[in-house]
Amino acid sequence: MAKRAVCISCFNFYDHRVELVMDQLRDRGYECRYITGDFNHFTRERFSLRVPDGEQVHTMLYRRNVSPARILSHIKFTRDVFRRVETLRPDLLYVMVPPNSLSRGAAAYKKRHPQTRLILDMYDLWPETFPSDRAKKLAAPVFALWGKMRDAGLRHADLICTECALYRQVLGARLDGKETRVLPLCRERVTAAAEPRAPEGEALSLCYLGNVGKLVDIEALRALIAEAARLRPVTLHVIGVGETKESLLEAARAAGAQTVDHGIVYDVEQRQRILDLCHFGINMMKTSVVVGLTMKSLDYFAGGLPVLNTIAGDTRAMIQRYDAGIEVDRNDPAATARRAALMTPEENARMRVNAVRLFEENYSVARVRKILSDLE
Repeated sequence: MAKRAVCISCFNFYDHRVELVMDQLRDRGYECRYITGDFNHFTRERFSLRVPDGEQVHTMLYRRNVSPARILSHIKFTRDVFRRVETLRPDLLYVMVPPNSLSRGAAAYKKRHPQTRLILDMYDLWPETFPSDRAKKLAAPVFALWGKMRDAGLRHADLICTECALYRQVLGARLDGKETRVLPLCRERVTAAAEPRAPEGEALSLCYLGNVGKLVDIEALRALIAEAARLRPVTLHVIGVGETKESLLEAARAAGAQTVDHGIVYDVEQRQRILDLCHFGINMMKTSVVVGLTMKSLDYFAGGLPVLNTIAGDTRAMIQRYDAGIEVDRNDPAATARRAALMTPEENARMRVNAVRLFEENYSVARVRKILSDLE
């Protein structure tokens, strides 16, 4: 009789991550079942899952990222998911966290069924990633309970995967004695590598790609654009949507940049053409955010676009190692602006080659398949 694995993701990260895990488990003889919700966290709309061996749990709607409705939605999803898992009785349970309630639910299931192998995949850290230091201080007891929900699962997991090395460092002693591995984000590189060259034209062209949320350091970007605009014209291309998008565009215009709002661009070739118009991708988050790697970074690197970066940990180390971008000095935005605005086309072209190499050697699907080759 074949072994059974159940993989759980509240937010349907199937394309990015769970699919590779399930492929590997199938190669090792498991029958796999994938369970997710029916509510898209980014578009705030219901969706239908169209993947093999997948099913959806009806999920409560919510509109705001920080709200009682979202908390209740996650709690109900966790309850309903593990009711379903009780009927499936897997030999292996793979759970993506957040939401942290899933970690606590997985711990409870593991205590009831100690023979089940439990893998927790920490692809984000909350409350550490919450963007407001002030809120963290004012609501410290609530944030502490939030973290304990996640930590409950850590104590009972057989294997803990983290999206980046920084997360493993932040979790620190809570991982003592546990088997861990870094399982980075990855994606397919769908565009053929053309001969990289810097964009033509007088303007310094920047790109912001992805969801524009409260984690983005709009003020740091405004200061950087203002300094760069003293040296040459600046154009900011925005690909995506989000609750702070208008604030981002207004700040860029106030700092002296022209803005081009492309909206959501699903066509990969069209998106690549926009990236090819730009000198740098914007990879700037608030200092309060604990993040070591983002899908946004991978999209930039896969597209051959060096970045203006404030993200610490893995991303900073990779950029320095490969010379694939510029670290933003918040204390001296003029220095960063000068380096970006006065970079020669040859230097930018070299960084573009380096960005692709960084991606291929660390975040390609082939690289992550290799990391997963012995997963069980």
